[in-house]
Amino acid sequence: MIVNATENAKRFEDIIRNSGFLGQKIYADYISGQIKETNSFYVTENCAFMLSGVNLTLCGKPVADELEEILMFCNFCGVVSIESQNENLPMTVDRQLHIMEYSGGETEKREDVCVNTDIYSFIKFCCTNFHNLSFDIVYSNFARKVNKGIADICYIREDGKIASGAIATKYGEDSVYITFVSTLPEYRGKGLAAKVLSHIINQNKDKTVILKCEDALKPYYEKLGFRVIGKVTIYKE
Repeated sequence: MIVNATENAKRFEDIIRNSGFLGQKIYADYISGQIKETNSFYVTENCAFMLSGVNLTLCGKPVADELEEILMFCNFCGVVSIESQNENLPMTVDRQLHIMEYSGGETEKREDVCVNTDIYSFIKFCCTNFHNLSFDIVYSNFARKVNKGIADICYIREDGKIASGAIATKYGEDSVYITFVSTLPEYRGKGLAAKVLSHIINQNKDKTVILKCEDALKPYYEKLGFRVIGKVTIYKE
């Protein structure tokens, strides 16, 4: 039976704290105090999940009856994609993403990387580079996390505008998850994203630094010192 996480907080927290990468992702949003209109959290006997707009992130190991109930829930809520580390769910696979962990040596702190300034412009930059993003949802999400000390927004300016950047979200005390790594087309090939990543890694020397990427970008991140440690499957609903 699906219930809101507030109705069984202990079970919800037990599941997400013991569910690896996606459990950490859900937990970071959960503790940041997201407003219910943008994120909702639910739990069943064996799994927990987060609803973010039309996307759902699922962790744990749902049995057949639970999965059937979750799919009915998704249909009711208009969910279009389900993110899971279970690779054998009876659904249509849209794509698979690599989970990569930094395993290289020490990196350089960059004085040209701006941190947690002009969040509004940075989120506009992200929405320009990534399709189908809702500015209001992404801005609310990361502005709240920055204000709570859970996330850092990092970017480099060129010619007076944001040219490249990324967001680093703290996953508990031990991990940092990098998202929204991107560079404007006219500034690609200059190593700007590598400089932003170098700065983030340098500022989190005592933490595990992770990100996820599509297969085409795997060689790029391997050159920067990342290695594959798992996969996330995106299912179509």
